Amino acid sequence: MTASPPSISIVGAGVIGLSCAWTLARRGASVTLYDKGQPGLGASWAAAGMLAPAFECGSEPGAHPDLFELCIAGAELWPDFAVELERQTGGTIGYVAGPSVAVAETEEEADALNRMRAALENANTPCEALSPDAAKQMEPALTGPVSAALALPTDGHVDNRAVCEALAAACGAAGVRFVMQRAVEPGEDLGSDVTLWTTGADPTLEGVMPVKGAAFSLRPSSSLPTRAIRFGDVYFTPHADRVVIGATVEPGKTDLEPSREAIGRLHARAAEICDGVESGVLQMRWAGVRPATADHAPMIGRRANGDWIATGHYRNGILLAPITGQIMADMILRDEASSLASAFSPDRFAPATA
Repeated sequence: MTASPPSISIVGAGVIGLSCAWTLARRGASVTLYDKGQPGLGASWAAAGMLAPAFECGSEPGAHPDLFELCIAGAELWPDFAVELERQTGGTIGYVAGPSVAVAETEEEADALNRMRAALENANTPCEALSPDAAKQMEPALTGPVSAALALPTDGHVDNRAVCEALAAACGAAGVRFVMQRAVEPGEDLGSDVTLWTTGADPTLEGVMPVKGAAFSLRPSSSLPTRAIRFGDVYFTPHADRVVIGATVEPGKTDLEPSREAIGRLHARAAEICDGVESGVLQMRWAGVRPATADHAPMIGRRANGDWIATGHYRNGILLAPITGQIMADMILRDEASSLASAFSPDRFAPATA
């Protein structure tokens, strides 16, 4: 590493690439951002904007053991990140600190909430069990049967599309050079000291698997939630101009067509807990492709070929954007990595050698 900051090419202008570019440029690096499309119009645009670390506590079998800690650390950066991004751009990104509410209808769902509560308490993370009446007082749009509920102070939301627009503007103001509508091939020499790949569900990146997710939005109304709600595998995320309801989980699929059947099932499921869904005004249906890994956690660090990588954030791309930018800047510019950051090295998927 030279004494002066390196020139850095970032391939991928989603929320991770934009956050890395902004952080690196503000630390003095010369940054060029490449994308085959336009900034923030891939999985970052298709997301709902949930900042939900609690749902990674005691999550699925096979999940990375440190993912919850990373998500909590990421959530802790969001208040200052939001303030600074709005200060730099003069706009609003719709950041809401929380709490969100998780609700259960069936006994099975209530058991899942109880397991989450126990895991959160074991991790000394705040949560509050709510009676069905208390949950409906917190969110009057909840009209269906509720058997159990949790208030999650760690979990909030942000307008992901506004975040990407603001980050693109902040990057431009910080001197980042944009090269859009430009596909970059693996191994291509971009003439920079460092190449950082943040391309999401890119089939050329080993270890990244696509997971399609479809969602839809309704026009905000008094009969729809005004706070983030989780209901089994369905969520409501309210924004100033839309209420997002998502999302399907379709591993291996890469098409961006939201099937009417998938949206219909999602709509029916959401209507079970909120009558306002039935009378809501549909705005849009869409689908995106999340970049996943075998342990549901991102790959952050340097690969054996010398390139840097920050991808595989799966359902936590928005949540982890600020901390990923910070981690990458520390690694590239200072050759520093905390033990937590090191736990997400791409090397963890490398074949074992004798």
